[in-house]
Amino acid sequence: MGLFKSKEQRRIDRDIEVRKGLSQIKRHIRKLEKSEGQYLKKARRAKQLSSDQQLSFLKATLKKTAAQRRLMERQLLNIETALQIKNQAEAHAQFAKSINAVSVSIAEMFGTTDLAKTQTDFARAMAQAQSMEERMEIFLDLANETMLGETESAEELVSDEEIDALIEAEVAQAEGEGIDKAISKGLKEIEKELGKE
Repeated sequence: MGLFKSKEQRRIDRDIEVRKGLSQIKRHIRKLEKSEGQYLKKARRAKQLSSDQQLSFLKATLKKTAAQRRLMERQLLNIETALQIKNQAEAHAQFAKSINAVSVSIAEMFGTTDLAKTQTDFARAMAQAQSMEERMEIFLDLANETMLGETESAEELVSDEEIDALIEAEVAQAEGEGIDKAISKGLKEIEKELGKE
């Protein structure tokens, strides 16, 4: 049945596929963020337990997960940018169609005397649309090279210092929560004592 779809229906189908792809990438990024949080908590526990072997393993796993998330975020940005350029190209194409309609109307109203100017305006609009299309092709080629030719390793995407800082922040937060609980408990006991008097 796909053979008999109108141009507009095929365009809508392509837009739906792009949106599905964007949703899947965003969902995967959220899962990676959740995994990062879980690995970070486990690394905090390993550090608190002075388990160097487990901490080392968790740091490596956290680093890989963070690198994968950053790569997915780059891919998402490329697709979103390409989609925006496509929408701009479609707007230019619609502009060219409108200019053509205006050209026909002017030709009908004023005869062939203004047709030369109308043709010049139309040619300019078509050149602008063509230029936008060429720029979009160049961008998509570059985006493909970026996405498919990604050579950065996990070390280049996420540094050891970043992972260490994440773990230290998690440990500090957990210790702060413990202190907060102790303070709250002490304040409640003081309030009880004061209430008795």
